[in-house]
Amino acid sequence: MTPPNDQEIIMSLKTKIVSSLLSLSVVAGAMAATVGQSEARRLTRGEVGAIAGIGGFVLGMGIANANRGPDYYGYQRSSWDAHVQRCFARYRSYNPYTDTYIGYDGYERRCRL
Repeated sequence: MTPPNDQEIIMSLKTKIVSSLLSLSVVAGAMAATVGQSEARRLTRGEVGAIAGIGGFVLGMGIANANRGPDYYGYQRSSWDAHVQRCFARYRSYNPYTDTYIGYDGYERRCRL
């Protein structure tokens, strides 16, 4: 594999910015709807808190997704790929198709790294 070129880096940056703006607009819309409904129907504090919590969750997921970048060598790896690499590094008998390894007692065990 070759390291990403400038165009790939720019596209990755654009994707992160669009993802962040989309999640921010969803949160802003939910917060605005909360205020509007609160005045019209008098939402309880629990309902307002739940809506604000969901908005915070969506915003946090957008930020976390935007911060996922390439690794040291410039390659994008999924969390599954990272899991498989950790299991291969630790267990010689690791099987990625079943996500198991053979323990010292001879039984198959799921890799939980």
